[in-house]
Amino acid sequence: MNPKNVLFLLGVTILLGTFAQNLFMPILPAMQEEFHTTAYIINWTISIFTVALAVMQIVYGPLIDLWGRKKVMVPALILYMLASFGCYMVESIYPLLFFRALQGIGFAAIPIVAATVIGDLFSGQKRAEAMGTYQMMLGIGPAIGPLLGGWIGGVGGHSAVFLFLAISAVFLLIANTTLLPETKKEQSAAGGFHFRMFGYVLKQPIGASVILLGFTQMFTYYSFLLYIPVQLTNHYQLSAEQIGLVFLLVSATFMISSKVSGKVQKRLGTRLALLVTAGSNALATLLFMALADVSLILLVIASACFGFTLGIGMPVHTTLLSEAFEKERGTAIGVYNFIRYGGMAAGPVVGIALFGWGGTWLEFGVAGLAIAGAVLFAGRKVGLLAVGSR
Repeated sequence: MNPKNVLFLLGVTILLGTFAQNLFMPILPAMQEEFHTTAYIINWTISIFTVALAVMQIVYGPLIDLWGRKKVMVPALILYMLASFGCYMVESIYPLLFFRALQGIGFAAIPIVAATVIGDLFSGQKRAEAMGTYQMMLGIGPAIGPLLGGWIGGVGGHSAVFLFLAISAVFLLIANTTLLPETKKEQSAAGGFHFRMFGYVLKQPIGASVILLGFTQMFTYYSFLLYIPVQLTNHYQLSAEQIGLVFLLVSATFMISSKVSGKVQKRLGTRLALLVTAGSNALATLLFMALADVSLILLVIASACFGFTLGIGMPVHTTLLSEAFEKERGTAIGVYNFIRYGGMAAGPVVGIALFGWGGTWLEFGVAGLAIAGAVLFAGRKVGLLAVGSR
């Protein structure tokens, strides 16, 4: 296939796949009632999926380098499809949790294979632009998934939501089996897999810098996602619909800036772009810290700035990893995803603790300084402070 067509295929696969994470979030209370369970147990339908997604990144990464991209993607999509049908058919909560774990294991191959294939097919400026498209499609799912899921769930309940996921999984399996090319080069991971490959990725200047930034920025983002609805409800008395509009604005700025990222990388060079975009995100986090309690308008503006600076930097991460780890590309992206998913998990827990101790200023002050510290680490580690660095 033409690389642009492959990118389109991967974009659709990512978009439909991410719905498994968030499509049924609006109907969780109804699911709790229907399955006769507690809020704690029903929330595990989200958590167990996320845990499986994170852990499988460091499993799939080396397998992608050893066996090939398509050879991992197709079996994973088969598992994802079967698990989706399982979620549709079960009538009690514990079998649902079992199939949600399998669904997360199957889905986990999609983001890592997609980023690796994009790194294989594109180079230079085109790679940066393609990674921007990849990140944009990752951002669209969380933006429209809950809206679509709320409508589907309202019409047919949770079973209709899982049936939609199962049917879309069939489509993805057929499309990728038929159209996805194998892009693995023969020399990739020629020496076989060893656990020291994980350490190798983390010890390299690019790997250490990008992965630390990925963790701190995702930590901050998920602290932000938990904080926003609480702040808008308790401090500004907004309705659920109005809060949804704020989230939609943040998602829109994130998606737009993801597409702009390629132009920024072209102008500054990928390494300097990493420093500039992450530094801007640190400043935006501190701006949000200062304005969140002042007024609703300033909070919305600061939220949009945060979403924009985050979105413009994410494609830089995967672009740099693809450039630096040609033979271990899948492994590097897998380690990156695993650690940044750890940031996603830590953000809400640590963030709410920091908020309890010192309010908005402590929570986002710590987060902003953490990103700034990661920027300084990257600047010293790989010489990113040199203007014009490539």
